[in-house]
Amino acid sequence: MGDDMAKVFDRREGGRRRAVPAWLLGALVALYMLALLNHTFWHLFVQSFAASGGIAGQLPFALSVGARVVCLELVIVAVVLWPRAGKPLLALLILVAAASAYYMDNFGAWLNREVIESIFETSRAEASAMLTPDMLRWLLLAGVLPAAVVLCVPVRFAPWRRALVTRVVVLLALAGLMAAIAHFGGRTYRYWYRNHRTVYDVYNPYAGLSGTFHYLRRDVFARKRPLVPVGTDATLGPAATADGRKRLLVLVVGETARAQDYSLGGYARDTNPEMARRGVYYFRDTWSCGTATTVSVPCMFSGMTREHFKKAVAMSRWNLLDILQHAGVDVSWRDNDEGCKGVCARVPNEDLTHASVAGLCDSQGCLDDVLLDDLPQQLAKLRPPALLVLHIKGSHGPAYYKRYPPSWARFKPDCETAEVQTCTYPQVVNSYDNTILYTDHNLGRVVDALEALPASYDTAMLYLSDHGESLGEGGIYLHGADWDTAPPQQKHIPMLLWLSPGWKQGSGVDLSCVAAQEGRNLSQDNLFDTVLGLFDVRTRVYRPQLDIFAGCRKGA
Repeated sequence: MGDDMAKVFDRREGGRRRAVPAWLLGALVALYMLALLNHTFWHLFVQSFAASGGIAGQLPFALSVGARVVCLELVIVAVVLWPRAGKPLLALLILVAAASAYYMDNFGAWLNREVIESIFETSRAEASAMLTPDMLRWLLLAGVLPAAVVLCVPVRFAPWRRALVTRVVVLLALAGLMAAIAHFGGRTYRYWYRNHRTVYDVYNPYAGLSGTFHYLRRDVFARKRPLVPVGTDATLGPAATADGRKRLLVLVVGETARAQDYSLGGYARDTNPEMARRGVYYFRDTWSCGTATTVSVPCMFSGMTREHFKKAVAMSRWNLLDILQHAGVDVSWRDNDEGCKGVCARVPNEDLTHASVAGLCDSQGCLDDVLLDDLPQQLAKLRPPALLVLHIKGSHGPAYYKRYPPSWARFKPDCETAEVQTCTYPQVVNSYDNTILYTDHNLGRVVDALEALPASYDTAMLYLSDHGESLGEGGIYLHGADWDTAPPQQKHIPMLLWLSPGWKQGSGVDLSCVAAQEGRNLSQDNLFDTVLGLFDVRTRVYRPQLDIFAGCRKGA
């Protein structure tokens, strides 16, 4: 028996000697991610020195910053590489980093907090649209296979006490080296970091881990704030119900429409024939609150303005819809996009993203027609004064070609894939412009439904997009960049207003003054007070300086 035990011991010792030391596996994984899954990061890193003579002109400083980046990669690996859990965590890290690399390298997107939030909150159909054949092939080669190697290779860990001491020493040494680099770099390093800190939004896997941590801390595990009613003094003024008139506003919240592709604003293609024919007011210098739906939608209804917007605060207090409902406006929300982001939580709402309507819906969602086919019946249910919000899918990418029926592919050849980076720029623009044209058609259907109401109704339609979109300009696709550094295509949005003859005559508004507002610099900050003004809601939280038409009312 003693001989048998000795043989088992010898086999174990032999296996341990053949196993890879844990520190070597961690170093190899870190090297793999740095070298092969950080193409976008290294590209931006090199660019960050271009304005000051390039890396060659600042070689010692560039090497020190690069060393700090390597230290951070080693810190991440050291934190996860523990006995038992270490290999699965490393494998998961590789999978996440590979998926992130594909997203960043192919779409030029950054994994900031807003993008991470959008990933967590996107619908299953929208998420599946991103799982293209090219992405799955990349994930297999750059993620699954290396992760499988990590899981299969035998690893030798030190006893846990020694491993703990060693880990602490290594982490302290790396942290000390990072601090020393920042300290001795002095003002040069602080200047570089302040002006180029966004490179960390594409640093793998730090960007995804940091964004996820902040999202979980802020939106998942944060202590829920009690709901604070604001505007509780809100009442309807006489203009809302004067002479028995029935005031009804349809607010259409668009998705991913950018002003650059609106013929109403001077775009060469006729992408807005319906709205031009209807004689709408087009506000050509309007800007979004954020570059992602998860930010812009709560922001535009919060009344907080972009500079002061904090989502956690906004979600814990009444918004525009709550105040209107409290004042006596019949409010309703219908959705065909990614949900109302909590804005419609306390008003009647209907989610049609998973509706089953033949010819309009499939396993990946519905065309915006699903909001319009029964629109006359929905309008008839409202009790004026009333607000109906339609949240459309609009131009949601990257599968632009799925946002319009094949018969609406007016601009050809279009890009018939979600892998827009594989199409030519004209093809991508063609598909995107088809979405704008189709949205214009659907806005025309909204106007048709409003015009069909009885003559006692005063009706209006206000449309604005949540944010814009990049279509490959500068190698950037989609949206979600930090607002301060995002290209104008992601922030400059369309906004337009249609008024019925009855509203024009009975609102007491100088229409020439309204037309003069079309050239003003406006933003989603103006929505809150403008809608309060359209319903003549009297409340202390109303700010006339942000109401687009406050100065146009007779007697103002």
